[in-house]
Amino acid sequence: MKRTSILFLLGCLSSTRGVFGTAEKDTDNTFLPAKSCAATDDGESCIPRDETQNLQRDLIAWMRSKGAFVGHRMEVRLVDPQDPWSRYGVFATERIETGEVLLSVPLELMIEGDSSHNPTNDLDCDTIYELLEEIELGDESHVAPYIRYLQSIPERLLPEAWSDAGRELLEELLGNKLPPQPYQKNWHKQYVDSCDGGDDQFEKWMVHLVAHLEIAEGFMVPYMDFFNHRNGHWNNADGDLHASLSTNDFELAWYSSLTAFDDTFKVKATRTIQPGEQIYVSVNSCAEDCVELENDPSRYGTADLLRDYGFVEDLPQRWSFIFEEEWKDIHLKEKQDGSGDIEVSWGLGKNPPKNDVNELVENVKHLENFEKAHQRNTSGNIPENEWIIIWQYHDALKTANKAIITHMNSDDYNEDALHLNEISIFHDRTRGCLIDE
Repeated sequence: MKRTSILFLLGCLSSTRGVFGTAEKDTDNTFLPAKSCAATDDGESCIPRDETQNLQRDLIAWMRSKGAFVGHRMEVRLVDPQDPWSRYGVFATERIETGEVLLSVPLELMIEGDSSHNPTNDLDCDTIYELLEEIELGDESHVAPYIRYLQSIPERLLPEAWSDAGRELLEELLGNKLPPQPYQKNWHKQYVDSCDGGDDQFEKWMVHLVAHLEIAEGFMVPYMDFFNHRNGHWNNADGDLHASLSTNDFELAWYSSLTAFDDTFKVKATRTIQPGEQIYVSVNSCAEDCVELENDPSRYGTADLLRDYGFVEDLPQRWSFIFEEEWKDIHLKEKQDGSGDIEVSWGLGKNPPKNDVNELVENVKHLENFEKAHQRNTSGNIPENEWIIIWQYHDALKTANKAIITHMNSDDYNEDALHLNEISIFHDRTRGCLIDE
C-alpha cells in the first residue's frame, strides 16, 4: 500500500521478520529462516538461534549508542520456543502504561528513499538504491549493524518469491475465486521496469526485502520488524513518523497540529500492557481515526497480508469474497477468546442477498476437495515453511467461509442492511471546510 502523507500511523505499517552476504542457503537456493534454528528441506542443517539473537543484540546496542530509545521494559524473544518455525516477537517484561514511548528511532538510523520520485509505483526505487549502496559499503556503512541484520532475513518470504512447487500449490488452493486475486504484486518486474533494476537473484531478494519492510515515504526503520501484527483488543501499540517531509504549507499546518516534528519514528503503547504480554502493532488498522488511509481500511485484509507480508493473521480477520461477481468485505472476530464462536460483520455497502450464500458453499467444497487431494507433501519438493503457510491459509479460508455461511443462514441476517463509513464522511467534510477557509 503506497503511503503519501507526512505523518504515518503505524496502524498502516509494514511489519515483518528478519551478513554482509553470509546468509547460508539450502539445496534449493532458499535462505534459511534466521528467526529460528529451523530445519532445511533435507532436515540436516539450520541457522543457529544464538546467531540470530547476537545480530538482534548488536542491532539494539548500536541503536542505543546512536541516540535511539529502545524501551527497557520490553524484550525480543521467540513467540514459541518449541516451534522450529517460530517467529520472534516483542514482549513486555514489566507493566507498560498507556502513552509510554516504547521506541524512538532518529531518521539518520533509517534507510530512506524518496517515494515522490515514483508516485505511480508501489515500490520505492530510491530505497532499494540506498540499501544496495549501504551493502556495498560493508563495515564502512553508517548503518552497518542494521545491514548485517537485514541480510540475515530469509530470501523467500513473500508468496511470489516462493519455490515453483509452492506457488503452484497456492494457485491451486486459490483457484479463480478465492482471495488474493492475484496473489502477486510483481515487485521485481516493477523494479526492472520503473527503477531500471537488474535481474540477478541478489537484487530480487533486496527488492522483496524493501517491499516487505518499507514503512512510509521509503523508510526502513530498524527494530520495527520485531513487532508482530494483530488487530482487535490484542493490538496495544501504535506509532508515527515525526518528520516534516512535505513542502506543502497546508499539509504542514494540518499535521503539525497533530504531532511535534523531531525527525524520529516513535512507537507508543495505546493501552496498559501487562508483563509477559506480546506487544502488537497493526499493518492494516489504526488505533484512532484513520485519516492516513486513502481507501477504506476494511478493504485491506487477511488475504492482502498473505500476499504482501507472507503470513496468515490470527483472528480478528478481514476478508473479501465474491458474491455475484462483486467483492464484498467481511470482518470476523471471536466473541470470546478461544471459544471458536465467531462474530460476523459486513464492510461498507449493502449486504448481499441471502441466496448468495451458495457462492460460499462452493468455496467450501473447493477447499474440501483440495484437502483430500493434498494430505501430504508427497513429492517433498515444497519447502516446509511454504507448506505450513499454505495449510494455515487453507484452514483460515475454510473457517471464514463456514462462519459467514452460518451467519447468512441465521434468522438475524438482514440482506437489506446498509453500512456507511461515518468517520470517513466526517473527515472528508472537515478537511473540505478547512481548505475552503
